[in-house]
Amino acid sequence: RRVHGGISTCRDMAQGYKGFGSFHSENVELLIRISDAEYVIPPLPFTLTDFKPIEQFGRGCKETHFLLDPSFVFINHGAFGAPLKSCFENAQRWREHTERQPLTHIDRELLPYMVYCLRQFAPLIGCQPWEYTFMPNVTTALNTVIQSIDVSAGDEFYMLDVGYGAVKKLAQYICTSRGGEVNEQHVSFPTSDDEIVSLVERTLKPNTKLAIFDHITSNTAMILPVKRLIDLCHSRSVPVLIDGAHALFSVDLNLQELGADFYAGNCHKWFCNPRGCGFLYINERYRAKTRSLIVSHGFGAGFTSEFIWDGARDYTATLAVLATLNFWRAIDRVRATDYMRTLLNEAVEYLTTQWRTDILVPLSMCAFMACVRLPLQRKETGPFTSTHAKVVQDTLHYQFKVEVPVKCIQGQLYVRISVHIYNDMTDFFRLCECVREMKKIDFNDFDVILTEN
Repeated sequence: RRVHGGISTCRDMAQGYKGFGSFHSENVELLIRISDAEYVIPPLPFTLTDFKPIEQFGRGCKETHFLLDPSFVFINHGAFGAPLKSCFENAQRWREHTERQPLTHIDRELLPYMVYCLRQFAPLIGCQPWEYTFMPNVTTALNTVIQSIDVSAGDEFYMLDVGYGAVKKLAQYICTSRGGEVNEQHVSFPTSDDEIVSLVERTLKPNTKLAIFDHITSNTAMILPVKRLIDLCHSRSVPVLIDGAHALFSVDLNLQELGADFYAGNCHKWFCNPRGCGFLYINERYRAKTRSLIVSHGFGAGFTSEFIWDGARDYTATLAVLATLNFWRAIDRVRATDYMRTLLNEAVEYLTTQWRTDILVPLSMCAFMACVRLPLQRKETGPFTSTHAKVVQDTLHYQFKVEVPVKCIQGQLYVRISVHIYNDMTDFFRLCECVREMKKIDFNDFDVILTEN
């Protein structure tokens, strides 16, 4: 019997429940594994937007395809992303469809639609639909994995200090509450792939229960050699969790080939999906041991069943993935990423030349973000602090309407610039001009001055 992607019809009235709970739709474990030849796409309630190729990226693209305030120079896409306007509107159409007949949508349509999204999205990350699940965000995904690890006295989690702050807190909390420890190693700059691998090789201990690495670091904006780190850890029987918050669309993903035991990612950053959708891939060795943080109707009914429904909430960010996939297919992802890569190279060259400074790591270690050292120095001796970074970032935001993060790394201040298809060189001309103008700002004796060039 073939059903439209699992949405039951009047012909199914005489049959009992097929899945978990009292949902009136097909068993999701069946729908997720059925072959493409047998699978029938569930009928969508409306037609998805038919996108046309973008002739020119940059400012015009920003006005047409994004909701960003045009009065701001926005070169901080790496923070929380920016959803595509049409996909944001698509999510709203899903909300309106839901509220027209909530029971029809939630009870009979939602789970088959979610399975369809899983099947459509899987090729983008290089795995099978049943090997991963959607999550509200990467934070939820990381919590799911880290809280599932059996840690006791004498055990360790392994991390690098360039990892994300919230993940460090999570790892520390779990270890402290269970008697374990976090082995956090310091990365010094300048650095290289070989130096990072060597550091891990020297400091990874036999009692490590889990190694946690960023695919692309947040504060320092560098791609880590995750494949080499995974292979190294596996040679010592240490499972690996990759925090891929910045990775989707920044680098090509093939999770089966990468070989991580766990991989968590976001869809709202470089993929530009509406916020509220991430994903978690789990290798078969650990899938049965990794349980949902929320126990609901699908608990015990299979991996997809356990994670696909975590209670009555807004699932439209996940359903909007279909529209976001359509957008990137239409505009030619390769052309878009080539534009972004070229723009980052040009922006770095321009800023470092104008400011007579440098970047934190080589561009070969960057995706679509880079840390460029600011031409600032202290009035007094001593390194910069995070307080200095905040004052400079606030000044750029409030005085100049330039949205860019300022990072304090090894006592120096850097701007972490981001590029996307809506950026162009005028954004970086403006940033450069505003930093020069900062020498005219009264910092109330705050000890930062512009280096004269």
